[in-house]
Amino acid sequence: VGKINIVDFPVANERGNVSGTTGSLAQNAIGNITITGHKSYLLMNVQLSAAGWFRLYTDSASRTADASRSVGEDPAAGSGVIAEVITTGLSTSIKISPFVPGGNMDSTPSTTMYCAVKNLSSTTQAITANLTILKLED
Repeated sequence: VGKINIVDFPVANERGNVSGTTGSLAQNAIGNITITGHKSYLLMNVQLSAAGWFRLYTDSASRTADASRSVGEDPAAGSGVIAEVITTGLSTSIKISPFVPGGNMDSTPSTTMYCAVKNLSSTTQAITANLTILKLED
């Protein structure tokens, strides 16, 4: 005794690639980059153009607070670290499995993704980070 309406839910999920490049980094130097992505997303893959340690954060303050952490040392709980990967010269693309949810936690959320990349190669160079993400929120 009623009417059922089926409404198409406007999900704007899109899988895509976003990227950013550091300045020239000496061996073991760290470069901070910001990448334009989405307010929230699922991280699916990280590819670096050279051997490196990639870290992704919820905000700039978390990236700054984590700057002195060493490779292989776990981040503190609640530190704002979304994900991290280490690539080698043989494998510079890492599948994230299961996908990791992430997002911007600035006081006014934006599409900025805060990243740090440490050059683990034997030469000075700029490193490009290519991320495959699934959009959850504009």
